[in-house]
Amino acid sequence: MLRMFFCAFDRHRINHKRVWHDGLNFRTKCRDCRKPLIRDADGWRRFDEETDSDHRRLAHAELD
Repeated sequence: MLRMFFCAFDRHRINHKRVWHDGLNFRTKCRDCRKPLIRDADGWRRFDEETDSDHRRLAHAELD
C-alpha cells in the first residue's frame, strides 16, 4: 500500500527485468501500479499517449 503512495507522486519503481527498446526509447512498466514508463534524457517518467506517441515506435510484441 505504501508503494502505491509513491506512484501517486510519480515515484514509480522500474521493472528492470522487463525493460525493452521501442525503436526510440527504453520502456517498461512500474513494478507497483503497472503504468507504462519511458526513459528519456531526464530519466524515467510515465508514458504519455498524447505527447509520446510516434508512428516510429514499435509495439512490444513487434520486437520478437
